[in-house]
Amino acid sequence: MLFPIPMQVSNPRHVGAKTQPVANVVLIILNVLGYLLLSPLTWAVGPGSAPWTILTYGFVHIGWWHVLFNVWYLWVFGNPVNRRIGNGYYLATYLGTILLIGLVGRLILPGFSVGASGAVFAIIAMMGLLMPSAKVEVHYLAFFPITIVMGLLKRPSYWLFWIVRWGTGQWNALALCAAYPLFELCAMLFGGLSWTNLGHLAGFVCGVGAVLLLPTSISMGRRR
Repeated sequence: MLFPIPMQVSNPRHVGAKTQPVANVVLIILNVLGYLLLSPLTWAVGPGSAPWTILTYGFVHIGWWHVLFNVWYLWVFGNPVNRRIGNGYYLATYLGTILLIGLVGRLILPGFSVGASGAVFAIIAMMGLLMPSAKVEVHYLAFFPITIVMGLLKRPSYWLFWIVRWGTGQWNALALCAAYPLFELCAMLFGGLSWTNLGHLAGFVCGVGAVLLLPTSISMGRRR
């Protein structure tokens, strides 16, 4: 397994650079407040849940680690995407993804679901497509058998690194963002079908669709 944690995007000048990421900051605050104040049991989406849960499920989480990872990814990827496309399009994409996944989940999920991960994956997809050559500083932790592949590409200095490996590097944004759906597919390949993984992939597809629907003045601007 490989766990890449993005730390910072070296965000070049691009269209919309002067836009303040107000929408992203507001969404981060709402996610934190939702975790602190709302019960997942009440606001989750699933079979027979209240109609408004197709939205509210996206602002409640099942643990501190759940909200922490989602908020962190929003902070790192969401801010540059928000600056690029503006507050209106950003908010529409984020909430639209939550609503679409929530609606499908309420109709076909066998259980209940919470969390903003689907919308976060939409933002990740937009990051890779809109700013493919931006550099992302990544801290990573890898375990066997991924370490074998890494060792074949670059021989490790110590035998331990054949089993577990960690470090920091710069990744191309397109390559990094494309890796996330591959992680989800690998997880389903080795761990079986998971509604969580499917929700993440659905969010990624929503992000790709959102980029295709953006005005060309935004989507075909400086794609650095």
